[in-house]
Amino acid sequence: MEHSISDRPMAAGPPSASNLPTFRDQVMAQWKCNERTYVSNVFWHALPRVALPLAALLWVVRRDHFERDFMLIRELGETRGAIEFQALIEQFRSETIHTGGWSRNVLRLRVSGRRLQRLRWDLR
Repeated sequence: MEHSISDRPMAAGPPSASNLPTFRDQVMAQWKCNERTYVSNVFWHALPRVALPLAALLWVVRRDHFERDFMLIRELGETRGAIEFQALIEQFRSETIHTGGWSRNVLRLRVSGRRLQRLRWDLR
């Protein structure tokens, strides 16, 4: 008796997104940090190097300037797949271009989408 293609057992495919660890879980595992320090660790890693001195000063004086960045990092922490991660970064980029202002756009006092993407790639 011949078997049809549909009668054959399927090979296991790629893991579903729900089985993948979240970005936050990957960061915490690799950097051995906890949920409390996750946001600040990613934040300092994702800032453009040229902005670090001024960002450190602004961190002390007016930390709320970075609230959008913290919100993005928290949202990215929940992502499991590359498409969802990229979509959030593109949305953040668009908002920053349109409403970011001089300090975020010219002085680059914000997290870098490229640095976040590179971080995600390095965590694999």
